[in-house]
Amino acid sequence: MITYNDGLFTITTDSFTYQMKKDAFGHLLHLYYGSPIEGDASSLLSLRDRGFSAVPYEAGLDRSYSYDYLPLEVSVLGDGDFRTPGIIIEQEDGTLSASFRYLCHRIYKGGALLEGLPCGRIDDGESLEITLKEDLSGAELILTYTAKDSSLLRGMKLVAKDKKITLKKALYSMDTIAMDQDVIWFDGRHCSERNKKRAHIDTSTLTFSSRRGATSHQMNNSFILCSHETTEDHGEAVLLSLLWSGSFTFFAEKDQYDSVRCGLGAGSEFFSYDLKNQELVLPQLLLTYSPNGLGDLSVKNNRFVTNYIRRKMTGGLKNPVLLNNWEATYFDFNGDKLISIAKEAKNLGCDLFVLDDGWFGKRNDDYSSLGDWFENRDKLGMSLDELSARIKSLGIGFGLWVEPEMVSEDSDLYRKHPEWALAVPGKAPTRGRHQLVLDLSNREVVEYIKNTLDDLINRGNLDFMKWDYNRFITDFHSSVTLPGRIEYDYIKGLYSIFEYLGNKHPSLLIEGCSGGGGRFDLGMLYYTPQSWLSDDTDAIERIDIEFGSSYIYPISSFGSHVSAVPNHQTKRVTPLFTRSSVAMLGSYGLELDPTKLSEEEKAEIRREIKEYKELCPIIKDGDFYRLLNTPDASCCLSISEDKKDGVLIAVRRLSHGNPKDHYVRLKGLDNKTLYRLGDKVFYGSFLMNYGLLLPFTYSEDLEAIRVRIKAL
Repeated sequence: MITYNDGLFTITTDSFTYQMKKDAFGHLLHLYYGSPIEGDASSLLSLRDRGFSAVPYEAGLDRSYSYDYLPLEVSVLGDGDFRTPGIIIEQEDGTLSASFRYLCHRIYKGGALLEGLPCGRIDDGESLEITLKEDLSGAELILTYTAKDSSLLRGMKLVAKDKKITLKKALYSMDTIAMDQDVIWFDGRHCSERNKKRAHIDTSTLTFSSRRGATSHQMNNSFILCSHETTEDHGEAVLLSLLWSGSFTFFAEKDQYDSVRCGLGAGSEFFSYDLKNQELVLPQLLLTYSPNGLGDLSVKNNRFVTNYIRRKMTGGLKNPVLLNNWEATYFDFNGDKLISIAKEAKNLGCDLFVLDDGWFGKRNDDYSSLGDWFENRDKLGMSLDELSARIKSLGIGFGLWVEPEMVSEDSDLYRKHPEWALAVPGKAPTRGRHQLVLDLSNREVVEYIKNTLDDLINRGNLDFMKWDYNRFITDFHSSVTLPGRIEYDYIKGLYSIFEYLGNKHPSLLIEGCSGGGGRFDLGMLYYTPQSWLSDDTDAIERIDIEFGSSYIYPISSFGSHVSAVPNHQTKRVTPLFTRSSVAMLGSYGLELDPTKLSEEEKAEIRREIKEYKELCPIIKDGDFYRLLNTPDASCCLSISEDKKDGVLIAVRRLSHGNPKDHYVRLKGLDNKTLYRLGDKVFYGSFLMNYGLLLPFTYSEDLEAIRVRIKAL
């Protein structure tokens, strides 16, 4: 429910209240975000002389009212607020100053739909739109709010009038009065993405960003604000996630009066967007609130992402078990070899065979041919349509790996259109993986990619496309786009390609990838319902990546495969049952050569695939809980939303002489329901309050267990 009364805006669901107020000078104050309340939270504001804090001119001699300490919904440089601003606008004469004041508002049914950007797909409910007007330029800032369940979607649109303005920074901000808070972020590196880190917010400013043109392996664009006492099971927490796949900036700071401000939005230091008689729509921000700890927060957030953001497939393959040939063959294959692998994949129970890198141009290594998306007939020994037909005749789907945002200097495309690559004139381009980035801010490039992929999908009769992105942007210079606009316009161009393909080929399943998990974000999940989680396929290392990612994304979106041993990244030898159990926490697949498996291994994989298909509805549609994650062991639980069916998966990482037992308390069950676990029966209250002894045998290294949980 959304209400407006005497300047007070209140957005309320069963789970939270979000409150703002238009003050006497037209500025919008942020008052409250938390568990549901009634009343006007502005009654708690402390208005007094703050010494040297600046005051609005309209306040006259009243020195008690200053935007240097008041909680603001929109923080702009130039209003006497000396905290870190969320928005910086340069006026036509170069002045860095702006002041936005209330103009009007409206409340309407449904969600706020964005053209060309990811957004929540919400048909019911209500939305609030508040329009603010800027004093100097006349520009308008339109704020939108759509509430659903435990989540709130915020939106911003800047509308420039006949005076030119330059948007230098555009972050959503949120102020919290006098509260001790921590920030949790998810950092990492290639093959080690989304490690959970935590720090106390103090008077220094914590800043996290990506200036790579993508969200990156190094820093994810989702953050958690929580009380200092918040744990997995207790305490308040708010998750902030940007529906965006490009560069971003986040900051959190405590001011002189112990109030906290955070900001999150698209763009880095490179961002600078000129506008005149134009509008710029900013990516949406998703906020999810829980008063009951990080575990409940991630369950609520992931339900919302699944129901309202992540793309839903219509027709075609749904939840396919796939085999990808990359670690099986790398670049060394021909058509007959691929068909033999696909045949074995079908015999194992796979639904889909995916041909990875090396099938196009003259590609036998990563030094050439990106951009030349036509099959290498000499290598394959046949045309793409013939290869597809022969594989599909086996009763298995067919998919291809592509990297359409990139170009090799040794390619027909680059020789024909060198100006299509992002490069600084007069400066040798910086290479990444010996390739350059195509300029997706250039509409001509975008149309070329659309037409090329459309033709490829039709010729290959594709069911699946693995979309890779294996280097970041270093040279922010375009032949057609101003440098400051590239970060934004590039991602808009990317989204327009996904929009086109989704409309033209609605049954095509696209898996996102960026050297593994280098562009795993809500923007991508809006178009690609699953993403390759990490290039590290080692099951033991994958546990931490899966657990970290599960705080912000549903496990149904994780591309997760069983790889060969010794593992290609760590050289670790892990039991097949353990590798399979970890891979079940996501979209299950195989990353190995099935023609090299023993008959015993093939039989075990058949059993594992059969069991995964039985468990898939619980794992992918249920609620996911992290129960234990220590250097010794990890344990998690997926439970159906009706609390009747679940599966517990645990892995013992380290072996010890005379080992300790491992106990966990389960979550998400019904207190009064009896549950069968193997040959034992327990009440839900017993399992959640007393716990369960994990039935490890302690007979081998890297042991895994899977326990089915059924309500009686």
